[in-house]
Amino acid sequence: MLLVKTYLDKSRIHGIGVFAGQSIRKDQKIWRFVFGFDRYYTRKRLAKLPKPAKDYIKLHGYQWKNEILLSMDYDTFMNHSENPNTYFHNGYVIARNNIRKGEEITNDYRAFEAAFCAAFLKKTSQSPRTRG
Repeated sequence: MLLVKTYLDKSRIHGIGVFAGQSIRKDQKIWRFVFGFDRYYTRKRLAKLPKPAKDYIKLHGYQWKNEILLSMDYDTFMNHSENPNTYFHNGYVIARNNIRKGEEITNDYRAFEAAFCAAFLKKTSQSPRTRG
């Protein structure tokens, strides 16, 4: 769940991106998984969903241990940057530097462990691959 005010807009990076709807200070917590709001799926539960739902989760979800996590807000549109303005630490996405209101919020997909990304579901093998 995003912990700061955001909005979606056209991104210079790729398609649609997440933009700061407020000024965000360096080291401010921006996102965390919130049980009861965000969703998680076991492989068994995921397999029972209709194909369009599975496809959406494959694109926007993340694998964590034996579950697939899905953010239920704009976080699913956060784009990759080689020079991101956030980082992941202790279950939170945190501002790496001050982020101005109207600036796109980005992260580095390579910083996530390969197993953290649900794109692994696109392959039939057990080996995961990174999102991006």
